[in-house]
Amino acid sequence: MAKFLLIFRESKENRAKPSPEEMQALQEAWYTWMQKYSSAIVGGDGLKPSGRLVKAGIVTDGPYAEAKEVIASFSMIQADNMEAAVAIARECPVCEGHPAIEIRELAGYA
Repeated sequence: MAKFLLIFRESKENRAKPSPEEMQALQEAWYTWMQKYSSAIVGGDGLKPSGRLVKAGIVTDGPYAEAKEVIASFSMIQADNMEAAVAIARECPVCEGHPAIEIRELAGYA
């Protein structure tokens, strides 16, 4: 069984706050998805809107103001192969609010 990282990317324009009703509906759909795939989901969380970037020893604030897309959250899943991971990601209810969900298999070095 391989592990995959689902990276939920979101445009800055889509980061608007949903209404309480929309948030409740999204949470219910999210919990239903999580329950359905509870044996496959290893972990995940949302990300705060700011952080730091270390590049060539220089530390800067990030994500950058000029970025059109940010990483909003992530989930770690396990699946038999990439096709199975894609099938799980396609059913994720937050897919509709994100322009992209990047799926990356972990290298398994550890």
